Amino acid sequence: MRCLLWLFFLWTCCFFWSISGGHLVRIPVQYQASFMASRRQHSAGRSSLLAKYNVPDISPRISGATETLDNRLNLEYAGPVSIGSPGRPFNMLFDTGSANLWVPSAECSEKNLACRRHHRYNSTASRSFVPDGRRFAIAYGTGSLSGRLAQDTVTIGQMVVQNQTFGMAMHEPGSTFIDTNFSGIVGLGFRSIAEEKIKPLFENMCEQHLVDECIFSFYLKRNGSERMGGELLFGGVDATKFSGSLTFVPLTEAGYWQFPLDGVEIGGTLISQNRQAIADTGTSLLAAPPREYLIINSLLRGLPTENNEYLLNCSELDKLPEIVFIIGGRRFGLQPRDYVMQVANDDGTMVCLSAFTLMDAEYWILGDVFIGRYYTAFDAGNRRIGFAPAA
Repeated sequence: MRCLLWLFFLWTCCFFWSISGGHLVRIPVQYQASFMASRRQHSAGRSSLLAKYNVPDISPRISGATETLDNRLNLEYAGPVSIGSPGRPFNMLFDTGSANLWVPSAECSEKNLACRRHHRYNSTASRSFVPDGRRFAIAYGTGSLSGRLAQDTVTIGQMVVQNQTFGMAMHEPGSTFIDTNFSGIVGLGFRSIAEEKIKPLFENMCEQHLVDECIFSFYLKRNGSERMGGELLFGGVDATKFSGSLTFVPLTEAGYWQFPLDGVEIGGTLISQNRQAIADTGTSLLAAPPREYLIINSLLRGLPTENNEYLLNCSELDKLPEIVFIIGGRRFGLQPRDYVMQVANDDGTMVCLSAFTLMDAEYWILGDVFIGRYYTAFDAGNRRIGFAPAA
C-alpha cells in the first residue's frame, strides 16, 4: 500500500511539474521608459500605425505646415528570443497586430544605422539554418522593411521551435528602428495577414505541442518608472495577474485579433454602438473611427493641432470623464491617467495629448493604453479573446 501511495505521489509531482514548468512559458518584457517622451515620436507612432493597417492619413493639414518626424515606432514592450544553433539572442517586440517574425541580417549595409545598432542574425554561424530564397517586404510609416526569408530554430524561454520561417532584414526604412529597445518583431497575429502567408511562430508552437493550451496572455505595466514592463505567458493565463474573471468574446475573423465591440461611453453618454475592435500590443495608441474620434476629443475639450493631435489642459486632467468600452456585455473603463499622454516639445516643455488618434476605418484599435489596464488572453485554439482588470 505504501508503495502505491509513493508511486501516486511521484506521479502527481511529475504531473504538476509538467504543467508549471514544461508547458507554461513566462517571458519577461521590458519597458523602454523614455520611448514615448517626445511629441515627434507620438506623431511617428500614429503614422506607422496607419501604414500597418493600410489606412490612408486623412488628417487635415494647414497650408504650408510641415513637420519632420522622428520616425521611431510607438512600440514599447520587448522580450528575449534566440535564433539559430547556437542561439543568437535578440530583444524582440511581441506584436499582436502583425504575423511575421523578422530580425536584422548580418548582410545589411554598413550605411543602415538601425541594423548596425542591434544584434544581427548571421546565417553562416548557425548549424540549423536552412535557406528559403524568397524575398519579403513589410510596409511601415517611412517605407518598406525588406530582405530574404530563411528557416531556423527559434528558442523562447525553454521552448525550442523547429523549422521556423522568418525574415532576415537587409534594409530598414528611414530612422524608424534606430533607437528602439528591440532588434526585430515577433508577429502574434494569424497566418492570413502574414506576408507570404508564412506560418506564425505561435502557430508552430501549438502544432509542435510546445504549449498545453493554444493561448497566450499579456500583462503590461504602464508605470514608466519600472524597468520591467510585465509578462507575456505562452500556454495559458496567470490568475494572479488579474482580478475577477476573464470576459471572453469570439473573434470576428482569424486575421488580426478582431472582435465585436458592443459600445463606447464617455461620461455616461453612449457615443458608439456595434463596432469592431482589434487588440494590438504593437501600439500604445487608441485609434477611433472618424465620427467617434471627433466626438471623444470634443467632449474632452481638446484643442486640435495641424498634426491631428488634440492638446489637453494638464492642470485639469482630474476633471476629465471616464471612457468605457463595453465588451461581451461588460464594462471596461479608462481613467484620464490611462488615456492622456504627457510628452515633450522640442524645447523641453511638457504637453498633454489625447491618446485617441484618427483611423479612417469603421473599427477601433485598442493598443497598450487599454491592454495595460486590462489583462488580455489571446485564445488562438478557441478563436476568442478575453479581458479582465489587471492586478
